[in-house]
Amino acid sequence: MGNEKILQGVPKVYYGAFGGITPFPVCLKAVSDYLGDTLDYTYAIVASGAAFRLVWDTTEWNGGNVDIMLAYDKPETPFRNGITALGRAFNILWRAEVGINPGTGTREDFKTFIKEQIDMGNPVISLGPIGPPEAGIIAGYRDGGETLLGWSLFQWGDDEGYFATDKWWDEGDFWAVMSLGSLHAPRFCTKQIVENAIAALEGRQEGKYQKGIAAYDAWKNALLNADEDAFKVMPDWDQSLAIMCQGDATDCLIDGRKNAHLFFKNCAAEDPSQQLYSAIAEQFGIIATIIHTKIYDILGGYERGPKQQEALKQIENRQEIGEFIDEMKAADEKALALMKTLLIALK
Repeated sequence: MGNEKILQGVPKVYYGAFGGITPFPVCLKAVSDYLGDTLDYTYAIVASGAAFRLVWDTTEWNGGNVDIMLAYDKPETPFRNGITALGRAFNILWRAEVGINPGTGTREDFKTFIKEQIDMGNPVISLGPIGPPEAGIIAGYRDGGETLLGWSLFQWGDDEGYFATDKWWDEGDFWAVMSLGSLHAPRFCTKQIVENAIAALEGRQEGKYQKGIAAYDAWKNALLNADEDAFKVMPDWDQSLAIMCQGDATDCLIDGRKNAHLFFKNCAAEDPSQQLYSAIAEQFGIIATIIHTKIYDILGGYERGPKQQEALKQIENRQEIGEFIDEMKAADEKALALMKTLLIALK
């Protein structure tokens, strides 16, 4: 009677699920799997455009640089791309207080949206309510929608089952809910994916953010535009924030460009006559290799913490990372130019 419905068997999401570390494509694959679609993580992150993003705040060390809502000029674009790429209808409701147009959603609007989708058997992708406004999944409700259940990538230490919260509106950040609607169109063709990739990768300034190719210079400047001892005298909090931003940038690239490499490698296997696919894949592969074999080596491994913090204090390490940033930028520039050429060839 609209009081309780819980969808059983929605795949759990967490960092590393399906081999991915970007929350939205992880959730997109999980929900798509539940609905019976055939979707791999590589397609999910590439089709959304998140695989081609890089963003850097030029005014401060900003832990939000990695948010895929910054990938394009409109925050909803990667979500719309990812869902419509599957041939499904897309619908999103933004919380009014967030200030993202057309954000009109009230608490009751969110309850109605969630209950309608769950009652139809559709898990809801949400931004929040557990942790920051990153993608998660709502898989059910109780008490007429007063209690929500689901999965979150920030559901630390809980392997037993869905989270359950009745504080979803007042605690944490709950920014939006979105649905995978009915199948009504073909999946994105390669040309559409390339167009969206170019839009994300094109260098530009939007407000205080450098995006795409331009973000490499902003990242390098943040590491090097200071005297030799700048990082050594930073307060501990600022040092931790710098490590977070540095790590988020490398994680963004390793997850994104690795899967972009795999996507274009698969395109080359399907159409060996189009040699641009292999050339593009090679450039994205260069970036993944630089991070795996060079930058992480400078910082003393993958794990963020005191070891990386000490490594980043050394100006010679930051200078060496700066050189690798230039190499990655050059590879992305080549990939961008090749994709623009490919776009002309694709029909």
